[in-house]
Amino acid sequence: MMNKHKLWIGSISAAVLLGGSAVAASSSVNGQSVQTTPSSTSQSVTQNQSNTGKLLTGAQAKAAALKAAEGKVDDIDLERRNGQTFYEVEIDRKGSNDVVVRLDAYTGKILAVVDDEDYDDDDDYNYNGSVTSTSSNQSAAKQVKLTEAQASAIALKQVSGGKVTEIELDHDDGRYVYEIEIRTADGEADVDVDANTGKVLSFDQDFDDED
Repeated sequence: MMNKHKLWIGSISAAVLLGGSAVAASSSVNGQSVQTTPSSTSQSVTQNQSNTGKLLTGAQAKAAALKAAEGKVDDIDLERRNGQTFYEVEIDRKGSNDVVVRLDAYTGKILAVVDDEDYDDDDDYNYNGSVTSTSSNQSAAKQVKLTEAQASAIALKQVSGGKVTEIELDHDDGRYVYEIEIRTADGEADVDVDANTGKVLSFDQDFDDED
């Protein structure tokens, strides 16, 4: 009797152990599919990739946009909306309607190609360009980490072959911003750089008409 009792307990223990290992190692139980590895980690990594990459330059954004729509680039804008950073590239196409190509500012992935006539840019970032006095700029310069030279170097990386023609330190939306104007061989560009972090906040490049 004692032996049967021990045997019965041993059978239950074995069943529990085997059952536990079966759930952990097998992909199916009683013919039903079981997900053994959560996918939340890989999804989180994918979602964060665009936040850890390097911002594309204006020239790179132009090249990517022209692959999506052939024509002549008229304007490039860097936009930030709803936590997403992207370039909007206006392309003039002879013989057909102009288009605006929207692409991810980090990966270059094309997000949309919209007919220019249907495009609404009411949400674009527009700075009022208020002029601050020299004394105000000097006072503000003491409160920021970047010098004008450092901010200019960051801005020049956004264009191919340019020269800074004007730089202004402004206090905008609760932070100090260097507003930089650049003359390029193709036109003009305006770049706004955070005066403390060096982050490019806004980029707008206009191309001269060659017609």
